[in-house]
Amino acid sequence: MQATRRESGGGRMSRRTAGRAALGAGGLLAASAPPLAAQSGGAVDELKIITFELFTSLDPADDYSPEYLRSVGLGETLLRITPQGDVVPDVARAFEWQDPLTLRVDLRPEVTFWSGAPLTAGAVRDGMERLRRLVPFAASQLRGVRIEPEGDGTLYFRTDAPAPGLPLSLASEYIYLHNAGAYPADARATAADWRTADLTGYFKVTAFEPKVGAALARNERYWGVRPRMARIGITEVHDINTRTLAALSGEAHIVRWVSPQSAAQVERGREMRIEAPPLQSSTNAYLNTQKSPFEDVRVRQALAWATDREELVQLAMNGYGTPNPSWLAINPQYPEAKRTGYVRQDLARAAQLLDEAGWRLPAGAPAGRGVRSNGPSRLRFRVFWWGSGKPLAEVLQAQWAKAGAEVEVQGSGDYGFIEQQRKSGDWDVFVESWGVFGDPANELGRAVAPDGDINYTRFRDPQLESLLAGFTGLSDPEERRQQALRLNERQTEVVPFIPLAAVLRPWAINRKVRNFEPHFQPWSYEVHPDLWVSA
Repeated sequence: MQATRRESGGGRMSRRTAGRAALGAGGLLAASAPPLAAQSGGAVDELKIITFELFTSLDPADDYSPEYLRSVGLGETLLRITPQGDVVPDVARAFEWQDPLTLRVDLRPEVTFWSGAPLTAGAVRDGMERLRRLVPFAASQLRGVRIEPEGDGTLYFRTDAPAPGLPLSLASEYIYLHNAGAYPADARATAADWRTADLTGYFKVTAFEPKVGAALARNERYWGVRPRMARIGITEVHDINTRTLAALSGEAHIVRWVSPQSAAQVERGREMRIEAPPLQSSTNAYLNTQKSPFEDVRVRQALAWATDREELVQLAMNGYGTPNPSWLAINPQYPEAKRTGYVRQDLARAAQLLDEAGWRLPAGAPAGRGVRSNGPSRLRFRVFWWGSGKPLAEVLQAQWAKAGAEVEVQGSGDYGFIEQQRKSGDWDVFVESWGVFGDPANELGRAVAPDGDINYTRFRDPQLESLLAGFTGLSDPEERRQQALRLNERQTEVVPFIPLAAVLRPWAINRKVRNFEPHFQPWSYEVHPDLWVSA
């Protein structure tokens, strides 16, 4: 996740190694909130969350914060996505297409920011224009869109070409409503600026330490239904095994993402249950197409054929996943995509492609044994993992060795490790996940357009670019769906990245939590006003 979300074999993690003493509402949270107490009616007034990752600032323009701001009720958007995938009003009162190029959005008149300033149409426009300037993904969602306020309560979104996916864009957490005047106009706010943040959500932050935790209190000025919980305490614990221990001992009401290998044990306990809704997010192996051997499409195709996705799901994910032969295959809107791409492991085909590319096994080496070379160089490269992606990287290492590749696995629990390698250009392959739910022109464009924000090597293919351009002017949903399928098929042919699987993330939920609503974007939709905990 919006439909977008960066993940690894897990979410982006912090450098902080959290021990048992850091769990629960200890440290920062204990200093900022009184102990848990039961309310009248048998309810607990503080929700305790242990998360794999905390927002890093309260600025919607921050790269690593938007999804987490909404997940705990801090940030809001004009529209929202239901667990069924429908787009419905949120802060907006209503929306409708006036014509193929004009979307009208009416605001609720009672909405205010945390500061008490009214949410007007002009304020919405100013916030969105700020995000357009600062956030590449927000800019891509608003490309060709003019935002025109009419009075205080109505906005017209006018597009240069039909954009049936615009409502999905307005539900994206990367287009949060915020009071632009409370933030730097042309820069992102720092973590230290959290006290001046001005959002619209039903919770507000009362204490915050990046990489450690945050304390939230109910927004008494909230325009809608007030949340039943008075407070939320969030602790970041990057180590998945430590989070799993916390779930097993019932140290929190919600533990985000526990070890798949221990999920059954958590489920058998008395304190917690497991929720693992299917995610519309594809875990991919990204290849540095600017370096040898990945500049050769035959090598990329060979690695894709050498991958056993069923084995990946069983060994690396303990069954919590779905094999993904092509990027769109996990999206229920594209059932045909399940038959496109790398639907099985085919080591013979992989060997043939590598032979054709000049990467050959040593004389006399049996199939599946030995390291290929092209004369001066061995077929050797590194696979980087982060978060909890090490098991997946190690299974890939073993599978690709059968094709004759010598693979070194490196990684860290901190997403900063991957970022640093990527920025320096010193990388070969890394594993990361991104959502596939949303407008296909936007979602596919992010990954394969020359200026796509997750096209990490600026890979270019004229046919991909032509197919992307072909979305312009297509307003019929079926025509757009067919165009997306054609683009998906071309992606599997040129392989700038290798789709692997959709990961199911086990969430541990205390059995006393009431009205928890599973969502295919759990990192964005978790807390809601009617969520509560019985005493």
